[in-house]
Amino acid sequence: MIKIALTTTAIGLAMCVAAAAETTKWSATETNAVGIKSASGTWVLNNEGGKVTGTASMQFDNGKTLEYKLDGTAEGEVYTVNLVDRTDDKKNCVWTGKPAAAGGRVLNGDVKCDNSKFSIRAGLQQ
Repeated sequence: MIKIALTTTAIGLAMCVAAAAETTKWSATETNAVGIKSASGTWVLNNEGGKVTGTASMQFDNGKTLEYKLDGTAEGEVYTVNLVDRTDDKKNCVWTGKPAAAGGRVLNGDVKCDNSKFSIRAGLQQ
């Protein structure tokens, strides 16, 4: 009887952990300081207990591609994400995204890099 109870508990815990990991796809747009769109594309994010990882596949207005990795945290509705290994000249970029509206599925925020600053708007795809 104890063995059955322990097995049931272990299965329940495993299901809770699996449910805590969530992969989502986002539409993302980068805009420069004067509000002109510079790149747009998709983010694929994994959120496992507040630890966010993923990849970005973007395209500049001139048609060139931009790729990078995402690594950071999500605390409540606020995301703080490092944009790692960007294929452009921007280094040490960190984005802080907050909901555009209460309970919204769109996050806005500034990105601060070593030598530049821009904004990202990301919306959760359905």
